[in-house]
Amino acid sequence: MSVVITTHKNMDLDALGAVIAVKKLYPEAVVVLPGTRGKDVVKVLEENPGLLDYVDETGFDGTIEKLVVVDTPDIERIPEVLGKRVKKDGIPVVIYDHHAREASGFANVELHFKDTGAVTSLLTMMLKAKRIIPSPLEASIMALGIYSDTGSFLFPGTSSLDHIAAGYLFSIGANPEIIKHYLPKEFSPEEIDILKILKDNVEIVEINGNRIALTTVQFDRYVGDIAHLVSKLLDINNYPALVAIAGVEGTVFVIGRSKTPLVDVSKLAENLGGGGHAEAASAVIRDKTVYEVKEKVIEVLKDIVYPAKVAGDIMSSPAQTVKDTMTVKECLSFLMKQGINAAPVLDEKGMLVGVVNRSLTDKAYYMGMENEPVSTVMEREFSSVFPDTPVSEIEEIIVSNQQTLVPVIDGGRVVGVITRTDILTNLYRDEIDESERFYMRRSASTHFKNVKQMLRERLPESVYGLLKTAGEVAVEEGVNAYVIGGFVRDLIIGRKNLDVDIVVEGDATKLAKAFARKTGGKVHVFDRFKTATVTLPDGFKMDFASARTEVYRAPGALPEVDTAPLKKDLFRRDFTINTLAVKLNGREFGKLIDFFNGLKDIKEKKIRVLHALSFVEDPTRILRALRFAVRYRFDIGKHTEKLLRIAVQKNLFKTVEGKRVYLELKHIFEEENPLRIVNRMEGYGILKAFSSRFVWNKKKRDFFERIRKIINWHRLTFSRSRVNYSSLYFAAFFENLPVEEIDRLLGDFSVPSDEAGLIKSLIYRGKQLTVKLERKKFTNSELFELLRREKDEMILYVAAKTTDDELKHRLLRYLKEWRNLKLAITGDDLKEMGLTPGPVFSELLTELKHRVLDGMVENEYDALEEEVKRIVKEKNLEVV
Repeated sequence: MSVVITTHKNMDLDALGAVIAVKKLYPEAVVVLPGTRGKDVVKVLEENPGLLDYVDETGFDGTIEKLVVVDTPDIERIPEVLGKRVKKDGIPVVIYDHHAREASGFANVELHFKDTGAVTSLLTMMLKAKRIIPSPLEASIMALGIYSDTGSFLFPGTSSLDHIAAGYLFSIGANPEIIKHYLPKEFSPEEIDILKILKDNVEIVEINGNRIALTTVQFDRYVGDIAHLVSKLLDINNYPALVAIAGVEGTVFVIGRSKTPLVDVSKLAENLGGGGHAEAASAVIRDKTVYEVKEKVIEVLKDIVYPAKVAGDIMSSPAQTVKDTMTVKECLSFLMKQGINAAPVLDEKGMLVGVVNRSLTDKAYYMGMENEPVSTVMEREFSSVFPDTPVSEIEEIIVSNQQTLVPVIDGGRVVGVITRTDILTNLYRDEIDESERFYMRRSASTHFKNVKQMLRERLPESVYGLLKTAGEVAVEEGVNAYVIGGFVRDLIIGRKNLDVDIVVEGDATKLAKAFARKTGGKVHVFDRFKTATVTLPDGFKMDFASARTEVYRAPGALPEVDTAPLKKDLFRRDFTINTLAVKLNGREFGKLIDFFNGLKDIKEKKIRVLHALSFVEDPTRILRALRFAVRYRFDIGKHTEKLLRIAVQKNLFKTVEGKRVYLELKHIFEEENPLRIVNRMEGYGILKAFSSRFVWNKKKRDFFERIRKIINWHRLTFSRSRVNYSSLYFAAFFENLPVEEIDRLLGDFSVPSDEAGLIKSLIYRGKQLTVKLERKKFTNSELFELLRREKDEMILYVAAKTTDDELKHRLLRYLKEWRNLKLAITGDDLKEMGLTPGPVFSELLTELKHRVLDGMVENEYDALEEEVKRIVKEKNLEVV
């Protein structure tokens, strides 16, 4: 087969490295290189004539049965002579690329894509997998390609695979001196002159709120590759993005470099017939002047550059506001309750009249003005902005005017506020996003590029579709919707969790109703709490809640609830790992929001509270901390552990409603291994906080372990059985306590009466039954009669309680085989045998079952028929 290998026009070092690598995969192929090559590529080929056998595109006229393309997925970027042949003859094409997941212009194509900094890295690992070893020179030039396209591993698109590939190449003989020789060094005098020309012609243009540097130059002679000079100019002046338009001898080169995700220069290059990465791309245009190309560049930029952020993108909404008639004391209480330092002040018509902050209210309170209206101390001279005000202007207001809070006004009403924290978060968003991407690469499979992809791949298609629909409805209703909490936590960790909780910045009940209409679901609304549950036609449920904040008036008390922005809602959560949220709205679907470093704590496997009073507000969080720590094999953070110990020492469990403690214990006993959790509870002294009479010893621990094994067996054997497994652990937990202490704990914990009855039955009846069964060896039929009226929980409890392995085996055999034993003979068969129907039938069938259980007869029709005849004769029964 005539195989041809090629790459893109303006061939760079990564393309050269990839061509060398792919030639090792197709050793009989002909290499056809484009006529335009970077000067560094030309230098490598000239100085190493034996490196690669190739044909220039102008000299190729051979046959092509398969075309192999590296470093571009675009047919317009390969040599024209090959592109025309492919289009005309429908030649099959194999592509190895790291730019795009889809090919452009090719019909019959097989695409191998990997999101790496260099395509040579992908091909290096393919060679390694096939045990094909390049020569030391080939390995050196391949490593050179990786170094070049990753900026010596400093470019943002660099992946772990690039490092691994380079390391492998060095292990098989790549020479660092060769790489050093060909990588760009100090600039020559000519390059410095060119750099100055580029710099002197820079102009800043504002496109969609973004400041982009453009430099337009015309050279009267060929000056070689200037891409590295454009990169240097970008770094020297720290531009967010730079586009160089350079005319040379009738050809215009467009070279784009970008540091911001808002400007993807690969899209600019693609629109001009070129290609590349989001951070670095280029295109070549002929028969146009530099000024014509400049106009085209600006036109394209207007289409492809994302709008810069404005006030509406970063504001906290809805805004927490105070009325101008509120007293200073009331205002101070409100600010403390909401956990905020400043708020807009509104008059009776809801119009903005001022801004008040904690500093002003604290001073006024100290001066005895606590009963004065807040309007007497509020700031009246302040700046406000509109939702479309650029963030840069807001930064100026906060920095220059020393204004702690900037109200956002729309239609004369306050729709949000922007604080210094919002500005700082926006300024360092790139760094925050990069840390999140780093974690995502480490924690998830390499093909998960973002949370949207993770949602698509880890969720059932139906659930993913429901989240998409919820986001669409949120856009229609003009609110922001997020899926939050444990659902997101377990999504990141990789654990199945389909408990969907959606938080809405706005009216959740309204969104739930609209969602139910669109999906054909039924909605149950709780107006008082601004929450709703939608039940879909297939029974799947989704919970909706308005974003809210909680204030605890005393340790352990139930919270007071009020509406709040998302960040406030997440701040009331128990641990940082539960504060993750994923936005569902339209274009932002899948955007991960992490205000409190939840991703970092998942990565570091830490359980951390959000603030020092977390366990004081809700001591049951102590039990949840231990439960999550054991479930996920996480550690409790040092500061969190110290706060936990203090809360236990202060016996804060006595401040909590008993039912909440019971529910947390029930959750613990529903975990895979409650023993580990209770061991830790004992270690922290929590058991003694419940009762000074609690004894946690080896006997109890062994009992818990036997219960775990029995439950696991039962779950596997009876997957659809509805058994209250937690009741077994509760009974073991309370066993050996005095009767009055058990009654007190069941009462204090407000255990429902039916479950309390079951627990006590397991403790007392279970003990009696165990003793009875261990003292005497009953026949199978006797054991059957003893057990047939007992609940499954009782039989499982006794099976776990006994240390007699034979008895345990017989109890489990009863559940699995004996209880539902069906005889091979029925009442109809007895009638056919001439027996008169009546109570005797039941006696006969019971007797037969006993004899089968005791091994006296096989459960087969013929054997049972003969056994019936014997019984009839023994008992002198009448046969008609």
